[in-house]
Amino acid sequence: MDIQLLKEELVNISRRCYDKNLITATGGNISCRIPNSNQILIKASGSAFSDMTPSDVVLINLDGNIVAGSKQISKEWRFHAGIYKVRPDVNAVIHVHPPFATAIAANHDSLPMVTNHAKAYLKHVPTIGTAPSGSEELAYMVIEQFKDPQRVGILMKEHGIITVGKDFYQAFYLAEMLEDTAKIALFSKL
Repeated sequence: MDIQLLKEELVNISRRCYDKNLITATGGNISCRIPNSNQILIKASGSAFSDMTPSDVVLINLDGNIVAGSKQISKEWRFHAGIYKVRPDVNAVIHVHPPFATAIAANHDSLPMVTNHAKAYLKHVPTIGTAPSGSEELAYMVIEQFKDPQRVGILMKEHGIITVGKDFYQAFYLAEMLEDTAKIALFSKL
């Protein structure tokens, strides 16, 4: 697929994440694998999901070196690259900060599977502990979880969620489902 088309798709999904209240301001990051290469496209640091353009997307290799683009890469590039290294089936990674899932992560070891849909598609979504954003420690914790070939998402204590997919759409739909499941789980306690 053409790199420019992938950039446009990344921008489109970023806006959809914002429209679904999965992210605010300039937080979060999103990436995709360039087919048949050791390169990924990733959101530039400081770019907002709501008004991102293709110029806010940077091409890097899996060692974090910029191949094309003039902006600074996301500080979370390590866990994006690491996921692609351990999961050849993954072609898109989304990290967002949705409020309900982030609330669940504060005091649950995993996402309560309160719907049949969640049980079928999300299966088990564990919560990982805290580590500084952009750190090797955080990347290690994330990558360890995604070594499981069945893992499609994780909760990050005090930090949001990560979902993966064969493409942007699958990763986005899983993020949306994860947040909806968290909302239902919280409402079920009222």
